Amino acid sequence: MALKDNIKALQSELSAQEELIKNVIRGERFFKRHKRSIIAVVAIAAVLLVVYSINGVIKENNLKVSNEAYGTLLVFPTNEQAINTLKSKNKPLYRAFVFKEAAKNGDNTSLQTLIDEDSSDIIGQLAAYALGKESGLMSDFVALQSGYELIKEGKSDEASLKLMTITSGALFELARGLEHYQPNRQEK
Repeated sequence: MALKDNIKALQSELSAQEELIKNVIRGERFFKRHKRSIIAVVAIAAVLLVVYSINGVIKENNLKVSNEAYGTLLVFPTNEQAINTLKSKNKPLYRAFVFKEAAKNGDNTSLQTLIDEDSSDIIGQLAAYALGKESGLMSDFVALQSGYELIKEGKSDEASLKLMTITSGALFELARGLEHYQPNRQEK
């Protein structure tokens, strides 16, 4: 009986090795058939990995250079080299710096330039607000501030008209509250 068991074990072992050899041969045939495609996919993946790495290094370098330029501008706001570096390396930070300086110094031409460059971003909206223009995101805020100033001056009817222009959004409830609660308002 031991001999029969040994023969069966050898047969099953040979069958397993046969299957392994068959799978290796199938894999080799698949690789030979699709060798160019496989090499192309691996090459493209390697190139993409290198490009991604280089892009990350460039972004990190631009961030470092723009932060250094911004730090210089905080100390010396008129440094032309730092302004040009910031403008070329980090446009949003450049626009924020120009807005900060223009608002601080009352430079309406710089504020208008920011609006002309891009009136849809937040810096353009803030520049429009600083110039007293009503546009986009800040129009409701301008109306709210104007209405509040009119309330402080005791011009209740004008304030109500101004506050009624705010019809939706985050400032709607605040405008309605100001409209209804006016200490100087005379009930008719």
